Amino acid sequence: MQKKFVKHLLILGLCFSLLACQGQPISVVAETPTTLPATETARPAPASTSTLTPIATSTNIPTATLSPTALPSVRQTPPTLMLHRSNAKFDAVQFLREMIAILKESNLRVITYRDIQQNPAITATEQGKLFIITIDDIYLRYPMHESVIEMIALLQEAGYPAVLGIVTEDEYAYPETVAKLKELSDQGWEIASHTDNHRNLGEMERVSPRAIYLEVNDSLVKIEAAIDLRPITLILPEGQMINEGKQLRRANLTWIVGINGGTQYDTARDLLYVGRDGPGLSASETFINMMKRFLP
Repeated sequence: MQKKFVKHLLILGLCFSLLACQGQPISVVAETPTTLPATETARPAPASTSTLTPIATSTNIPTATLSPTALPSVRQTPPTLMLHRSNAKFDAVQFLREMIAILKESNLRVITYRDIQQNPAITATEQGKLFIITIDDIYLRYPMHESVIEMIALLQEAGYPAVLGIVTEDEYAYPETVAKLKELSDQGWEIASHTDNHRNLGEMERVSPRAIYLEVNDSLVKIEAAIDLRPITLILPEGQMINEGKQLRRANLTWIVGINGGTQYDTARDLLYVGRDGPGLSASETFINMMKRFLP
């Protein structure tokens, strides 16, 4: 029995040797770890939270818009220059020429009171960027003074409108003056009343308050007949304001233009008093003083 077992071992060894020499792979049964398909580690599904893309909903927040009611009612009056025709002591034309150059350099926009009436928010949204020019004592019954015509030409060349204070007097209106005023009005200039007879309204108020209405309204009627547009602005003769505005309200005026004070106005009021500055020693000095006064 032992011999047979040894014999079998020898035969097996011989077989193994022969197979190895022939390069045949030896099949060996071995246990290998089973590889499972790659899978994600099980994770809990995310719950719906506010960090996910939100659903668009109406917030009921209005878009911001500019409107007079949303802005401060008290506004700064734009710096306002008061001019008259030239005389022996003052060359208004040269002064205006120099002032126009300063306004251009300062990039200021020249407007009128009617512009503000049509766009009330402008004095808030463009505060510090506006300027007003007024020229007084233009008589409806006479030809325009040569220096006034020159100033108008300078302003037209610059693309600037102005506010012209008209004294009506009597019933006659000089045709060429009327035609020029109508032309300027159509171009966006403002034609304002400077009363009928250039009367100091403060003095009239002490004597006969009711006469103020006639003095002002007669002027408004005549200007409207001349240019087909009723003025909304009164330029006070000698800059003298009155204490009681009843007669001015009767005339349906809005802007009352004087000299002193009036660096601010309240849009909540029905009568708006505003001030002005006259020329100083030079255009540059006048401009600096106006900026200090109206835009402190």
